Amino acid sequence: MTNPGPIEYVGQQPPKNPKTPKNPKTPHTPRSPKKPSRFAVLGGIGVILGIVAALAAYGFLGRVVPSRIAAYACDATACSTEGMVVAGWLVIALPATLIGTTAAVSKLADRTTRRILIMLSALAGLVALMFIPGRGRDMSDVVTGPGADQFIDGMGWALGALGTSVAVALLLALIGRKVPAVERHFSVVFGVAAAVLLLAAAPVAITRTGPSSMSADDVFPAVLEMNDDVLTRTAVGDQRGCTGVLADESLLNRENCVLTLHAAYRTDDSDAVASLWAVLYLDDDTADSVRDALPKVTSDTALTVFSTSRSWVLVGISEHADGATITTTDRPWVMWPLRQVAYRFIGYQGGLLIDPDPGDDIHPRTAA
Repeated sequence: MTNPGPIEYVGQQPPKNPKTPKNPKTPHTPRSPKKPSRFAVLGGIGVILGIVAALAAYGFLGRVVPSRIAAYACDATACSTEGMVVAGWLVIALPATLIGTTAAVSKLADRTTRRILIMLSALAGLVALMFIPGRGRDMSDVVTGPGADQFIDGMGWALGALGTSVAVALLLALIGRKVPAVERHFSVVFGVAAAVLLLAAAPVAITRTGPSSMSADDVFPAVLEMNDDVLTRTAVGDQRGCTGVLADESLLNRENCVLTLHAAYRTDDSDAVASLWAVLYLDDDTADSVRDALPKVTSDTALTVFSTSRSWVLVGISEHADGATITTTDRPWVMWPLRQVAYRFIGYQGGLLIDPDPGDDIHPRTAA
């Protein structure tokens, strides 16, 4: 058999099976879409509910966390001016420092370190965002309790330092266009400038902020002159906590007491002695609840009075210097020096010193 040429060979190949033409009259049945699984639907609902719950939780925490942080700072530092200012400064400085550190070492650190820094930066940033007042509120509504003003001042000075750092960054960018060295080392120069500004804000804030805490020596002078009376101080002191103020220590310690100021005075026209203990708590409601739980004290030789002034519980005792029995006639003028000492404390706390007015139940001995 003769071998056929290539043309003849190709021609001898079996023809391909032609495609069967579609009958246009044949109806086309579309495929039904695949139904999502039950687990996918539940998972989507769960994600939506989780996001809503997270936003609600963040909104709730935003009303609780700021004051709690200020309260912890007050407890740790005895509400000192320095402690409260630094605590407020840290709320802003900590996330700023973490974010700056993360940006600086991101190319040098390993993956685990970067993740840790990013997580800490996000957490500190979220906490700082909780201090932003909502609509119709200001910072005094967000941060409350003893030392709140000093805490807010610390935050304000830290924010001012960050704002100045932004201005420095813009200035360096302009200078860098004409000075190549500044452009090459922009990150280092800006980082150092921002760190210096942020660190300098803390001591400046402390010196420019009014005092938050009180010492007994500051509140109660050695000689107290009120209503033309002269009271001589016989005792003064400060202490952390409130141990020893009352015989039953559990009465004042039922809540966390921060510190206690104490002073005692004796009058120049009588033998009346007034002793006052001012016990600080973390908020006004706590002070009120402690005061309400204190039992009434009765004694023939001493008159004990409990009251509150903002976050302070005041424990006052009036008595004769020799411990003699207090008669009904004695009571008004024996109580009078205690009222004057209490007015001194309340006035110093509020920044308005006024003398109390005598009344029928409490008045000087000369008016008896």
